[in-house]
Amino acid sequence: MTADAASAGAQGGPPASGPAKREAVAEIDEPALLLPAMLNSGLAANERAKYYMSLLQAAKSRADSPSASCSSLRRERLAAGITDSALDDVVASSVRLDGRYLIPRAGSIHRELGQAVAEMLAPLGAARAGNQPEARLRELLGQAPDLGDDLVPGDYIASLTSARRSESDSLHLLVMDAHRELNRLQARIATDILHGAAVYGLEEPDGPLVTEFMAGLHETAPLKLTHPGLATTATRESGRLLIQNDLGTTAAHVVVISVTGLTVTITYTDVHLRRMRFFESLFSGFAARWSGADAVTRTPALGEHYLTTGVFEASDDSQLRSYLRYAGSRLVFVLDWNRARKRLRRFLSENESVAILRWAADSNLGHIAFLSLGGERLIYDAVELAASVTARYGEPLTEVLGREATIEITKFALQAAAEGLLAGQSQLLIRDRLRVEVLRHVQASQQGLIDAAAEHASLIVETAQALQAALACLGTSSDADAFLARATRRAAGWEHRADEILRDQRRYARRVDGGDALSALTSAADDAIDSLEETVFLLTLLPRDAASVVRPILLPVAAVAVTAAREHLKAIEIARQIVDAATPEDLEDFLLAIDRVATLEHEADQADRAARAALVRAAPDFRSLYVSDGVSRGAEDATDALLRSALGLRDQLLGLLRAR
Repeated sequence: MTADAASAGAQGGPPASGPAKREAVAEIDEPALLLPAMLNSGLAANERAKYYMSLLQAAKSRADSPSASCSSLRRERLAAGITDSALDDVVASSVRLDGRYLIPRAGSIHRELGQAVAEMLAPLGAARAGNQPEARLRELLGQAPDLGDDLVPGDYIASLTSARRSESDSLHLLVMDAHRELNRLQARIATDILHGAAVYGLEEPDGPLVTEFMAGLHETAPLKLTHPGLATTATRESGRLLIQNDLGTTAAHVVVISVTGLTVTITYTDVHLRRMRFFESLFSGFAARWSGADAVTRTPALGEHYLTTGVFEASDDSQLRSYLRYAGSRLVFVLDWNRARKRLRRFLSENESVAILRWAADSNLGHIAFLSLGGERLIYDAVELAASVTARYGEPLTEVLGREATIEITKFALQAAAEGLLAGQSQLLIRDRLRVEVLRHVQASQQGLIDAAAEHASLIVETAQALQAALACLGTSSDADAFLARATRRAAGWEHRADEILRDQRRYARRVDGGDALSALTSAADDAIDSLEETVFLLTLLPRDAASVVRPILLPVAAVAVTAAREHLKAIEIARQIVDAATPEDLEDFLLAIDRVATLEHEADQADRAARAALVRAAPDFRSLYVSDGVSRGAEDATDALLRSALGLRDQLLGLLRAR
């Protein structure tokens, strides 16, 4: 900031780039003094030009779909410094008439657009920047139809706002090219560098605000690594501080921040609607009002580009500085954002991908380091090295690791990449850290398979107890039938849940060391709950007059089945502890539980034979004998299945301990 500028600001004089200043400078025949004022006017005209083009396009869209909600673009108008409030009615009042559009004030809007573009080109002509832009403007304006009656051909609006260079030239392309040249000229004529920002024409209050913005920018700028972008310029124009950032090499990807008093207006343009929405979401912690934030309102568009405007009213100077610092710190997170989203979409859903990128931004990690190390290939390589069955590139990782594990590993990959590269760690170390993280999740998957087996075993206990309780209640009261009906429903529900657990376990078992064996053990135990659920159902077929006879005969075999189910569950619960860390005491308890299941299986055989012998003698009819025999055999079959599962678990666990 020059001493004269500081003095003018302190004395409350006119803005350094306002009309009075330009006229005063024009009296001095010195282009070097006139150019900064012209440049500021050109940058302000750029905002007006984009607004007028957006207004025409929004009016056309509204006329094409009159029932759809639309934005009046009032916020964009105010951000562009246009005071004519009547323009807010243009969009809603536009109608379509046989291929043409009746747009109120279309002629004057087009003239204002041409004047705004001409004002953009003026400093370029003075600095001899660009390739004859004035002639290009004359040629484009010469192609305009007669708009005196405010009737505009639809194809003219499309051609005017087109951004496709391969088709034809357009005013929109000229505005984009001129804006890029203005940015270059702005950096070239800057009279000072303030914490990395090229600045000129600032007044006394502006310096601290630019400093805060740049402090935020510098906090996160290292995360872009060698990616281009984040060049910042700042100046004062028409009584407001203007801060502009180019956000990379794309001409349409620009953010302009204006500060007037305690009001901050952010104007952001982007070719990607999703990225624009993401940018808006980064400011959710502040009470900023964004145009198009309402999901049912159309987003203002310019050709194939989108535009949003956010207004924040600070309560005091401290909050104003905090907001500017925060805004500066968020810009790095939209660089290459769409490429990162697409790379994550190869193995995660759209919402999950955006949520992870938001997490990375909120955590001040970003995604550029992740991309520089290969993106999703970084994760697939780690899984290939860590998992017992490798993942094929492009195969959903959620099928390999599970959804939650995949999300956690992806977050870790972004964090390890960002922190590692910033700390100067080698790529080998970063990849090894990720491999260890994948291994941790794979081991957790092993634990998860055993946890699933334990849940399955607990359902067997519940079903065995339901059988025992139903038998004990059988024929003892008027409520016995209702109790049996409830027991039958509950047993069926437990059996169904057990099937779901087994299906899930089988799906993940193929990706885990020893997973197939664990799944086979659960499958064996599943025969037990199938048998027990069937026995509970059989009780509903037993004649009521036979209940008092068969109840004492069947209770012993049911009691053995309950005890065997509990010992089986106990063995699995102990196995869960041994997988993490085996102690002699735990191993002894585990082997005792297995031996107890084997003993109970023999007892169940004896109880079943005794029951069938008693039933042959005491059953009042063949129906009672048939049903009761099925109950006894079902309970005994359940203990057989539990023993098969328990012995398999013993072999699996002892083999795992030997491998250690």
